[in-house]
Amino acid sequence: MQSFEAVKKAGIFFLLLIFLIPSIFSLLQPGFFQSDDGDWMVIRFSAFYQALTDGQFPVRFLGRLNHGFGYPVANFLYPGFMYLAAPIKLLGLGFVSSIKIVLILSMLGGGFFAFKWLAKIFDEKAAFIGAVFYTYTPYHLYDLYKRGSVGEILSIAIPPFVLWQIERNNFFLVSLGIFLIILAHNSLAVLFLLFLIFYMGLNIYISSIKQELAKNYLISLLLGFGMASFFWIPALAELRFTSFSETKVSQWANYFADANLIGGSTLVVFGIVMLLTLTGKIKPKEHRLTLFLFVVGLLSVFLSSSISAPLWNILPSSFIQFPFRFLSLLIPSVAFMAACIVSILGNKSKNLMAALLLIILFISSLSFLKPEVKFDKDDSFYSTNEGTTNVKDEYMPYWVKEKPDRRFEDKVEVIGKGEVKNLIYNSKRINFRTLFESEQTARVNTIYYPGWKASVNGQQIEIDYGNSGGVMDLKLPAGTNTVELKFEETPLRLFADFLSLASLTLLFVWRRKDFLSSQILKKIRMLNLR
Repeated sequence: MQSFEAVKKAGIFFLLLIFLIPSIFSLLQPGFFQSDDGDWMVIRFSAFYQALTDGQFPVRFLGRLNHGFGYPVANFLYPGFMYLAAPIKLLGLGFVSSIKIVLILSMLGGGFFAFKWLAKIFDEKAAFIGAVFYTYTPYHLYDLYKRGSVGEILSIAIPPFVLWQIERNNFFLVSLGIFLIILAHNSLAVLFLLFLIFYMGLNIYISSIKQELAKNYLISLLLGFGMASFFWIPALAELRFTSFSETKVSQWANYFADANLIGGSTLVVFGIVMLLTLTGKIKPKEHRLTLFLFVVGLLSVFLSSSISAPLWNILPSSFIQFPFRFLSLLIPSVAFMAACIVSILGNKSKNLMAALLLIILFISSLSFLKPEVKFDKDDSFYSTNEGTTNVKDEYMPYWVKEKPDRRFEDKVEVIGKGEVKNLIYNSKRINFRTLFESEQTARVNTIYYPGWKASVNGQQIEIDYGNSGGVMDLKLPAGTNTVELKFEETPLRLFADFLSLASLTLLFVWRRKDFLSSQILKKIRMLNLR
């Protein structure tokens, strides 16, 4: 019997894989594709990987970017996909292939996790339909092939994993999921965390062990946030060092979702749920999650469409940037509603409805199912590109008054007379020797960012970055000098790093405590049975 069940489950997973493959088919082809962000994500990852191999960990300052003057983008923007892609690159794959594997795993993983989540609530056939909806909802494919947003695609893959663990009461993995969501994408982390907190709140409301469940959810959230401290604490605290608040990245009025992006399949699902509610098949007391996700889905459609334009004058538009991002919340909502529709119908109606929904879904998603333009650029195109990878360079330190528009001629130049020898540098360390007849200033053509420290002949000296370029000027004495600059963690970052490690340790302590408690309870039950 057990072997039959195992074969049945394997068969369902194989069938689901067959259904999901069209979503990633273009990623299995050679080369890459043209998108809004895809190329920039590969370029950023190549610079991130270079900094990682230079010895930076956590990676914050990408020394190759910004025409070789360096740029602290990894300190602020979703590093999750780059940390995940790094071990893939370490295996010998190229930068493009590493990013494509992250995209493939995110798309397939999101679908499989959605199935596991929904199968905890509905029958497997309904969960299957919901998982397919999770993958093929038009905005999901648009995010992949039109926008090429690796961070967002990864971010969309994680919530169904967390929801699955919530339904399993596996609070250890809930914490890890929260941690991954925070690293995956800044804006979507806020949206999905709010969604998950409300989902937890509804579970607490209907639970008979409210206090115990609330305590476990709270601990999971705190440990998840704690493990991600190395990223979000410096990102928030050091934003004041950048020109972010003074930079208008995009005009939100140009990025509302149209009917095609919302999807005809979405509108059909909303309509059927409303009809089933009016006819009493969906009951408020029995289908609280369905109605909750119905409301979430409606809100996401409203906030992503132009009818919400008046609200965008008060919403944090500089953080969300694009109204259509709210459609990310539509993906789990419509998947759940589609599963619910199939689950409450009788066997004959169930099969017919499942087939009808899948046909409508694939018609809605067909125009988003592949990229418009494919190309095959050599990895060197990405590993030598020195752009900032931001549209408006919004994470440039505010003391940079004149942004570089070309690469420097010399990494270290003398403002006066003198000689620079034995120059060795990367994104973490810059070493050189000077020979001056009198006191001179050496200009290091790397933008200063907190964490850079300089020493001359073993003695720490001040770094002057008051010049228009915001680069590092060092006053050096006459004679022969051995100069060393190192990029290190600041006290705040060290505290955040410690908090991450402490939270990870506490997570494993908590897991061990729960494991031992469950073992003791199991032994007590066995003794009682005897």
